[in-house]
Amino acid sequence: MCGGCGGAPPEWAADRVTGPRNRAAVARRLSGVLHRDVVRPITMGWVVSGPTGVTSVCRTFDSLVHEVSIRSGLPTADIVNAGLAESD
Repeated sequence: MCGGCGGAPPEWAADRVTGPRNRAAVARRLSGVLHRDVVRPITMGWVVSGPTGVTSVCRTFDSLVHEVSIRSGLPTADIVNAGLAESD
């Protein structure tokens, strides 16, 4: 790590979305609201990819919510609730 990027951005939902298990659970829940796109967890966030190869890397939960909202057409609040739901 060179430190050029200043590290990871702040995450307001860190207690619910950080760590491999939490990121995987969020990815699974948000993939469920998408019709053709898929959310996959990565080490420092998520990747949202579509069937045509269009891919977005999301380093924060907010950027993931924004991307899923655009691709699904659902309101941001619904995406936040789905992503932070307690059960899968």
